[in-house]
Amino acid sequence: MSFLKPMAGLALCLSFHALPITAKVLSEVVYVADSTAVSQEDADIDSITSCFDNINLGEVTVTHTLPKVKMKEQGVEVRVKGTWLANTGTLIDLLGKMPFVTRNGDGLEVVGKGEPTIYINGRKMRDKSELQSLSSSDIKNVEVITNPGARYDATTGSVILITTVPPRGEGVSVNDRTTVGYKHYLYLFQQAGMNYRRNGLDVFATFDYENYRDRVSTPMASTRRLPSGVFRQEAVDYGVSRYPVYHGKVGVNHVVGVHSLGGFYDFSFRPSYSTGQTASERWADGVQDDVMSSASRGEGRERQHLVSLYYSGKAGEWGMQANVDALWQINDRRNSEVENSASGGDRVFSAWNDVRNRMVAGNMSASHPLWRGDVRFGAEAVDIARRDIYSSDADFIDDNDTHIRETTVAVFAESSQSFGKVILSAGLRWEYTDSRFYLSDVRQDDRSRRYSNLFPSASLAFPLGGVSFRANYSRKTSRPAFAQLSSAVRYIDRYSYESGNPSLKPIFRDYASLTLAWRDFLFEADYTSTENYFMWQTSAYPNHPEISLLRMENMPRFGAWSVTAMWSPVFGIWRPQLMGAIQWQDFSIIHNGSRMRLDKPMGIVRFDNAIHLPWDMWLNADLSWRSSGNGENLYVVSTWTCSIGLYKSFADDTWSVKLQLNDLFDTGRQMVTSYDAISVVKVNKVYDTRDLSLTVRYNFNAARQRYRGEGAASRERSRL
Repeated sequence: MSFLKPMAGLALCLSFHALPITAKVLSEVVYVADSTAVSQEDADIDSITSCFDNINLGEVTVTHTLPKVKMKEQGVEVRVKGTWLANTGTLIDLLGKMPFVTRNGDGLEVVGKGEPTIYINGRKMRDKSELQSLSSSDIKNVEVITNPGARYDATTGSVILITTVPPRGEGVSVNDRTTVGYKHYLYLFQQAGMNYRRNGLDVFATFDYENYRDRVSTPMASTRRLPSGVFRQEAVDYGVSRYPVYHGKVGVNHVVGVHSLGGFYDFSFRPSYSTGQTASERWADGVQDDVMSSASRGEGRERQHLVSLYYSGKAGEWGMQANVDALWQINDRRNSEVENSASGGDRVFSAWNDVRNRMVAGNMSASHPLWRGDVRFGAEAVDIARRDIYSSDADFIDDNDTHIRETTVAVFAESSQSFGKVILSAGLRWEYTDSRFYLSDVRQDDRSRRYSNLFPSASLAFPLGGVSFRANYSRKTSRPAFAQLSSAVRYIDRYSYESGNPSLKPIFRDYASLTLAWRDFLFEADYTSTENYFMWQTSAYPNHPEISLLRMENMPRFGAWSVTAMWSPVFGIWRPQLMGAIQWQDFSIIHNGSRMRLDKPMGIVRFDNAIHLPWDMWLNADLSWRSSGNGENLYVVSTWTCSIGLYKSFADDTWSVKLQLNDLFDTGRQMVTSYDAISVVKVNKVYDTRDLSLTVRYNFNAARQRYRGEGAASRERSRL
């Protein structure tokens, strides 16, 4: 407390440990966090005591910097509302500044845990476009869970929970967001939404349109030791693709006391168009044996329909929740290619890929106070059908018709108990999966699988002096994507094919971590033991010793470590955030007949800066850097980017404008080298990473949705 202004003759005594008083008593107490006004409901204040000498309190102003980061049972929670983070821009801009999180373009990754599962108000996020559609000013807090418990799917390595600002207002509300940007072309993102609220009933609809493109140049070089010799191939691939997106959602929510129920219908249509050109040369045992060029054209259509229903409520001390999702996907693609070869003649052919997915999933859970804490238990069921038909008019490509039916059931129980300031949590999840594989409608018993696994988790949180500690353990799995299980052989070029592997086993990971928080510092150390990791392996194509076949194979167990530290101080108008991490692994493979270690550490630095300018404008200048090093079977070359943005809101956030320039110096690159038993492949992907955009938002009578559904089987949808 830096300032107390009592009225004349006032004898005032304040304490934080005795008789509490309500906000009505201190009706004019103002809390200022990070120089931004915060309402009483957003301040975490346990109790305030005052003793008065029979005189009235006139005005008290309390200025303090409230902590933005709070240690939670399975992660850390970051307060957004009332801080400079609310002025970041879009939701993905905000999440890129969270502890333990790194951003790469439109992707997010939690250090050492991979891509997170994201929940928005308890509902699983289904489409990455939602990261662009929400504004940071709509967010109340964000929780980053680095060790998810038993309530989450066993494939979930990390979770981000997003809570929006509570709803306000009734009647009709309208919101609109328009982004105009330039890379090597002008692009547009347009979103419009409407919500009608009356007496606990919400009816809402949104529509999005995007007209994105990609332009990528990919120089690559490969060396493969095949039975007929050592083959080296150098190629440059240049491709352009267009993929407009049409997406909409309509739904209803109804809140009656402590009960909330509703649902929505979500649809999307994603046509895609691509063209590509490739020039390559090939050497056999150091002698050039071919010069090739090719031109390709592809068209695809992806249609998705999703119906989701939910219920959330209470009955006495019982809390209950249920979700049901039904999903249909239709993906068609046709590719045409003309390939010229100096030594092997020309080829003109086409290929078709027709994929149909259907998924029905449901879950339910209940919670109840128990002893010194609570207990939560529930069940989940998922049924999936996938048909994948691949055909071609070329006699050197085999047609393939695969059908996969997969059913998964799961039950879980977990409990959290408090012993003074010590919190102990434990959970157990059991999952059973029955996967049936069919080839041309004939069941293949040798490729069908059944899995029955237990996934325990536990955490212990306690304070020691002014430092908060938390230790965690969990076991997780990663199942192959359905395309990775397909036996279809796909054509790359006349010397290279690729295939899925129906015999792939799921990956199992054991996570252990220690987290501590002290003032503006946050620290976490992780260890991961990975079993059955699958990676691409090269072998000779059957009966063709000069042609290579790539397919996934399981690897032996290996360990990986990561250490992450973050510092978030406040210096007047400057809000810096500095995060540093280092990752390393104990991973090796047999390469060219001898053991090759891939254990070079990789460093990560993220330095975010927010500066509060006059006229309530915010300047963001963010720098990210990643060193070279090994990740699994890859060697990644160092890269760095710098981005700047200017943000301004008007009329109590009714309007907002953001000007953003990503990758100011055009230094973002993806240069990797992959290794397997007989090959080395170097790839340098050059994208249009420099991006200038202007975003304008408008909110009329902004009433946030009250959706409380969690959704079902988010990870299974991603595997489709």
